[in-house]
Amino acid sequence: MSQPLTDRPASTVAPVLAPSIFLLIVIAAIGPVALNICMPSMPGMQTAFNTDYATVQLTLTVYLVAMAVSQLVLGPLSDRFGRKPVLICGLVCFIAGSLFATFAPTIELLILARLVQGLGGAAGIAIGRAIVRDCFSRERSASMIAYVTMGMVV
Repeated sequence: MSQPLTDRPASTVAPVLAPSIFLLIVIAAIGPVALNICMPSMPGMQTAFNTDYATVQLTLTVYLVAMAVSQLVLGPLSDRFGRKPVLICGLVCFIAGSLFATFAPTIELLILARLVQGLGGAAGIAIGRAIVRDCFSRERSASMIAYVTMGMVV
């Protein structure tokens, strides 16, 4: 019989070294930063792609939807396959989407790139908290999760 979630040890798989909380904050902040960083350039994108503002705003909408849906999938995937491989795949997906967005010649390809970015950008948010819970005691993980969340907000 398995132990209840509240009584289980901090890590039941293998002893792990606690990751740097700063690194977890940075990884968790990648998604929200990428969300906000392109907003000031939207008027410029409208001019560069010769399109209407509503189409440019789709880059933001698609990114948000991709992040929301991706979090629902990445959590269970990290439970099944491990935190590290899923986090690395998410970060690679985010980087690929970022490179694709950088060189996107049309607004449609930019929207597609933002979709890929959003799918990967959610990895830090979803998995960062799980890593904290795996590596720290129940009492300590509450304050560590607060730091990670603070990094996403700031």
